[in-house]
Amino acid sequence: MPTSRRVRRRTAGGEDRLSALPDELILLIVSRLDTRTALSTAVLARRWARIPRELPELDFRVSDVLPPEYDRTVTLRQRNMPRDTTLARILDGLMARCEMDTMRTFANGVTSFLEAADGGQDRRLKTLRLEFFQRHDDDGVCADRMINAAVGAWGVEDLEVVVRPASGEDDHTPAYSLPHDCLGRSRLRSLTLGMYCTLPELHSYGTQLTRLVLRDMPASTPVDIYERVFKDFTQLQVLHLTSCCCAHHTLVVDAPSSQIRELVVEECSFLVIELRDLPMLVRLAFSLIDTARIVFGSVPCLMDTNLTFCTEQDALVTTKLRDNFDSFLRGSPTMTNLVIRFTGLRRWIWPSNSKRQLPNLKRLLVADLPSNWDILWPRGLLMLAPSLEVLHIHVPRSETEPEYWDWIEWTKEHNKFRQHHLKELVMIGFMERHICLLKYVVSVCTSLQRIVLLKDGHVQYNGLWVWQMVGKETCSWSDDEKMVVRRMIKKFGPSHFVEMILG
Repeated sequence: MPTSRRVRRRTAGGEDRLSALPDELILLIVSRLDTRTALSTAVLARRWARIPRELPELDFRVSDVLPPEYDRTVTLRQRNMPRDTTLARILDGLMARCEMDTMRTFANGVTSFLEAADGGQDRRLKTLRLEFFQRHDDDGVCADRMINAAVGAWGVEDLEVVVRPASGEDDHTPAYSLPHDCLGRSRLRSLTLGMYCTLPELHSYGTQLTRLVLRDMPASTPVDIYERVFKDFTQLQVLHLTSCCCAHHTLVVDAPSSQIRELVVEECSFLVIELRDLPMLVRLAFSLIDTARIVFGSVPCLMDTNLTFCTEQDALVTTKLRDNFDSFLRGSPTMTNLVIRFTGLRRWIWPSNSKRQLPNLKRLLVADLPSNWDILWPRGLLMLAPSLEVLHIHVPRSETEPEYWDWIEWTKEHNKFRQHHLKELVMIGFMERHICLLKYVVSVCTSLQRIVLLKDGHVQYNGLWVWQMVGKETCSWSDDEKMVVRRMIKKFGPSHFVEMILG
């Protein structure tokens, strides 16, 4: 017997057991489903039809309605496949037709939901996520209706709007704008705008907004739009800019009245970001590609930082990244928690030789450290952080033996250096060639209590500023390797007991 018929089976007395379930249990079941599936449960029983409409979060995504072969076709076209122009035009036409049909289905579904919800004026919605195609024929009308209802009548606090690019549309396709008549009376606290959305005049209700995420903003966006976000949103506490483009290459942030505590800038087109004044900034994350540069002014509360260096060009870029790194260190004296990552080409970046530039740093993670870098980087950072208590290093495991860079020569100043606060050293990707780094750390760190050396593993991130070192049990230590490490620690390490874990 088919499952659907088996589910609808009633008792001998005609009782519908699914309808007899308490509302709390039905709500618990549908809350674990995506919005489309939750709404489909209305076919199971009469009482189930209204339960999904009481969910605190709704997701209406056009990608949930697209057929599986659509994404495969998009991937082929992005690779400029097939090469045959006639066949390519046929595929483009099929993609455009698929998008129009899917948007029609999507719009009908949203309209049906709104019509069924008209009587529920007392309902409350916390989060609404919308994703749809924007075309010349105003397929965003259903999105306007949904946003007006959610923001105006249902009191939504978290709104996400993502507009996907449509096939066959030229650059003059109008970007989607949020409906103007609902934002001024909203209870909105968090707003996320994605591709093909325009940033509205938000200052009229900016006193309510505490979190703003902008993704894939077009290159035509004026730089003053971004700068006004910092100045006009006096209650904004979290700002994320991801893959955002701009008509100008320099972004100047001068907002002495800003309440922004968290700023994330990832893969944006800005070449220079100047943080002149952000008095409340606590958490900062930057992804620096090639020639991008940070200029620090006043960030007196900065404590948690995630900095990703991505080199994609030749060695000339390396010099600029080195200068950028030195500038970054000089501008962050209050920092206590730092993550440094390296992606892209494995270019050598020479660290600063200055001292006491990170006087309050307690925790440091150097992740994705190029395998051909040796003692210089971790040692240089250790010398910059006299209060450091936790040092974690991750070197990705490589199947091929890398070409090594030359180590710098030791100096008397280096030999005299002592670090009196470091308690824990954890290193993932430890190999025999890293024994010099280990020897240096145990020699200069007088308070060392715990050493963990793992041959393979990864860094598990909980957000951008919290991490955990996770090792794999695929690599074992030989007795000879263990003996070498233990003898070295006993000879050069502190006199007190040091816990050691080898994995």
